[in-house]
Amino acid sequence: MIEFWGATLVFFVLGAVMFLWPLWQKSEHDHQGSRDALNKAFYFDRVEEIEAESAEGLIDNARDLRQDLQQSLLDDIPEKEKAKQARHLRLTPMQWVPGLVVLAVVSFGLYGIEGSANQVAQWQQTAQQLPSLSKRLLDNEQPLTQQEMQDLTLALRTRLQHEPTDSTGWLLLGRIGLANRDGETAKGAMEKAYALAPSQPDVQVGLAQALLFAGDEADSVRAQNLLKSVVKADPFNLQAMSLLAYQAFEQGRYQDAIATWKAMKTLIGSDDPRNQTLDQSIARAKLALNSADGAKVAVTVALGQQVQLPQDGVVIISAHALANSPMPIAAKRLPLSKFPLSVDLADTDSLNPNQALSSYDKVVIRARIDQDGNVATKQGDWIGQSSEVSVGSQAELVIDKQQ
Repeated sequence: MIEFWGATLVFFVLGAVMFLWPLWQKSEHDHQGSRDALNKAFYFDRVEEIEAESAEGLIDNARDLRQDLQQSLLDDIPEKEKAKQARHLRLTPMQWVPGLVVLAVVSFGLYGIEGSANQVAQWQQTAQQLPSLSKRLLDNEQPLTQQEMQDLTLALRTRLQHEPTDSTGWLLLGRIGLANRDGETAKGAMEKAYALAPSQPDVQVGLAQALLFAGDEADSVRAQNLLKSVVKADPFNLQAMSLLAYQAFEQGRYQDAIATWKAMKTLIGSDDPRNQTLDQSIARAKLALNSADGAKVAVTVALGQQVQLPQDGVVIISAHALANSPMPIAAKRLPLSKFPLSVDLADTDSLNPNQALSSYDKVVIRARIDQDGNVATKQGDWIGQSSEVSVGSQAELVIDKQQ
């Protein structure tokens, strides 16, 4: 804040000088001098007229007239002296100090009302916290709050304006963009970090992550090439391997995703707590693989004529092992729309990966119009249920019964 108030004081002094300068300076135009010149010109012109009139005999008291004219010119001299003295007068402090006080009160008063002194102080305080916040973001041991993320973003942008060649700063800004799901900021910052440090693995992985977040096909190919380059140079880079597995899963290459996750399990060892997450990912990929191989039920739901749809609600479609089984094997929740509607129930909709839809030969499909989002059926809900169908076949049912 010292620099801020120093600059404010300098501007105030400049304003005060501009305010007082017209009052202090002498008038460069001598109005009295101009008046003297006119008086002299008038005097000589009048003298010539008197002499001309005397020569023509029009007047006989030319001498008296010249004396009167001279006396008139002499009478104007005291006024000239007074004007000369006035030009050298200076304003007293009692005349210019109130003006300065008003200038100060108005200037600083308006800034206190409309200015951002508190924001400036907070900005400078945030800039001082940049090292500690950056360390927490990199270590990922203590997650940053939303306000701390905003503070870190402000501090980083401030530093990067003065140090645009700081690749680590751009990398941090890109990670913040990813955390805030701001794809444009993340990609732009990661691109600048990569331009400054193209061989740094963290930067390569960060750019690949931002490219994958963008979702563009060309960006996805570029991200895959970057990740493969990182893994080739460092086969133990788990972050790059995880992103490759994620990309493979999103592209439907489930076998590649499973193979990559299994390789990660081998690298981290059986005692690592991350094994649980990897097992869940592998199970999810296997379910998706089964669904891609046809382990699904194609469901068509029609609406009975007597059914009146509520203003708000959802349609819950579920698969059950038996007609009277309360707990579903797989389920989907869809917004109310036009009927009939068609949807596929697959292994990816299974509620328990260990009891996937594909592990059953036959199931019963149930559909329900729900108004409150509660999984349990309540009085007044409209439902429909199919007969027993084989997994991999089609099921048709009508919602026509009310609980």
